[in-house]
Amino acid sequence: MGGPAVTDEVPMRVVPLLVVAVLCFGCGAHSGRAKPEGADSTVPIPDDAELRRVQARAKYIFDAERAAIFATDRLLTQDALDHSRMEWFFTVPREDGWYSLFGSVDDAGTFTPAYAFKAPRDDAEQMAPLPLDALPGDFSPVARAVKASMLATVEAFERGAINPVVYVEEDGDLTVYVLQGTQDPRRFYLGGDLRFRYSPDGRTQREAVRLHQSVFAISLEPGPEGELYQGSVHSHVLFGGPLETELATLMLYPELGALTVVHAASRIAYFLTPDGAIRVLSEAPERQRILKPDGTFGPLDMEEDAAPAAPSGQVDL
Repeated sequence: MGGPAVTDEVPMRVVPLLVVAVLCFGCGAHSGRAKPEGADSTVPIPDDAELRRVQARAKYIFDAERAAIFATDRLLTQDALDHSRMEWFFTVPREDGWYSLFGSVDDAGTFTPAYAFKAPRDDAEQMAPLPLDALPGDFSPVARAVKASMLATVEAFERGAINPVVYVEEDGDLTVYVLQGTQDPRRFYLGGDLRFRYSPDGRTQREAVRLHQSVFAISLEPGPEGELYQGSVHSHVLFGGPLETELATLMLYPELGALTVVHAASRIAYFLTPDGAIRVLSEAPERQRILKPDGTFGPLDMEEDAAPAAPSGQVDL
């Protein structure tokens, strides 16, 4: 299903009228849609600490995905690839850099790498082939977690084009995000993502969280009247605020323009932009604020903070 497009190309200031318009378009009750089964009307509204966490984790996902993209590009330049040895892939940081590995996992959960790449943490574009005997230890725990996560995501959303992102928690646990992927530069997918948490050995699943209830496609092709895609809006039914996977997707693909999310029971909208900023829009002036790309909060400047016109449609996720 194509994402709703913004048809008015004239920017509008963030004024109460826009806030009302976004909230009305984003709320299932106003869009004529029935409230999805299982929606939580008591979902908590994220505080400043949660918004900072979302932004920080989105930046990590962005960095990890860029490293994986550069590794895949380098892989495809190699001759005589043995695809039978590349069942699974993942990118994970170690102290001295990003490591991207392609390989297989046997029934005992042992990972056998076929191809490996490494890049500095602060410069993923320098991803380069790495001899397998130079790998710093066994990556089987990560591979086990990634394999289980990807299989569960395919089963949940019935799409095989997916990308894993691994985050190592302070206690050693492994968090795996699985996002929907695409090979079409004019078509992207929002939703269809899950977050898992595993023990450090990758064998015990501690958590499996469905971040959206569905997947929807966004086409960047011009509309029937030549209008260009500028952004989309959707209402959350599982969470009260923006998610790190949503913000990271915008950061990875700035051509998506912007994304506004609301909860069906909330009168607050969150306007996400590719620079990593989160604008909190509300009919209550005291709740309006912006989380800037540098991680600091500030007031919304009605003269400087511009937002596009209210989107023309809404999708429940």
